[in-house]
Amino acid sequence: MRDSRATWAPSIGIGGRARQWRPLVLSLSRTLLPAFLLFQGANFPAFAQGESSSYQEAVQKYRAKDYTAALAAAKRALQEDGNNASYLHIYGLTQAALQQFAEAEENLQRAVALEPAEANFHYDYGYVLYQQRKYDQSVPVLKRAVELDGENLMARYLLGKAYVICHGTLHIDKFGELSLEQFKFIAERNPRFPTVHLHIGMIYANAGDQDKALQELTTELELYPRNVQARLEIGEILLKRGEIDRAYEHFVQAEKEAPTIAMVHYNLAMVYRKKAQTEEAIKAAQRCIELDPNFAEGHYLLAQLYRQAGQAELARREMTLFQEIKKKGIASPGFGHQ
Repeated sequence: MRDSRATWAPSIGIGGRARQWRPLVLSLSRTLLPAFLLFQGANFPAFAQGESSSYQEAVQKYRAKDYTAALAAAKRALQEDGNNASYLHIYGLTQAALQQFAEAEENLQRAVALEPAEANFHYDYGYVLYQQRKYDQSVPVLKRAVELDGENLMARYLLGKAYVICHGTLHIDKFGELSLEQFKFIAERNPRFPTVHLHIGMIYANAGDQDKALQELTTELELYPRNVQARLEIGEILLKRGEIDRAYEHFVQAEKEAPTIAMVHYNLAMVYRKKAQTEEAIKAAQRCIELDPNFAEGHYLLAQLYRQAGQAELARREMTLFQEIKKKGIASPGFGHQ
């Protein structure tokens, strides 16, 4: 049903035990693309003899991105044969394209039940679950899609991220290794797959292997120079290594490319602090929380900087805000206003 070698790549973060992972930023795109951007490239088999003309029309309208007409045609096909997995599949895909996720989920699940050996039915169902942030439910579905079609790189990509996102709720042991296995496979098949080296680098960084992390992150940046997340990750590692000037160069470049991302200014504040430029650090931290008021770590850093500058009242205010955000559970990851 689908070109398994497609390299569409949504940008959502991966997690780990040593720190809270932040959503990925691929250039200045949104962190998660609408379902129809993925599904519109679906690859359908040649029409079989005797296949419903309504089904054929649904596929043709779907390919033409006329989703409303495709939905009507798919519905007519199902009225002719309500237990045809292919008809349910195109119906579910079209509903997903129209953001009717609950209905899409139901029909794609039925398609999977009718033809459990069809890999792309599992993949599309898994993607709809993932799109709705039902990561726990998406893991077994995407895992089965990979088992049935190991060359479906997008299924591996989503599975690798889902392992990390929901490892705590699913109690997945060695989730980093499971995730790394998927991303390494992708990198071997398609070294230019967007964000795959970023993901590998972040896993290595989380494990404390800075050399391997830098190698992968640098590769990502060479392939996609406007990947701000990769640039920030490199800068953070350099800052930890004490290579302050090199870290500063990366953060300044990140600011040029993504001036409205709070995390960029947070990192600039950190490097200014290392350079003992407190006034500049405060300005950067202030800009950070202006862009993302619920970024708790930004308030915490600003409180420290105010205290360092002898502004006790302002320091107490920011610490109070930090504690309130944490208590309410509304902390954001620092990528507000992308």
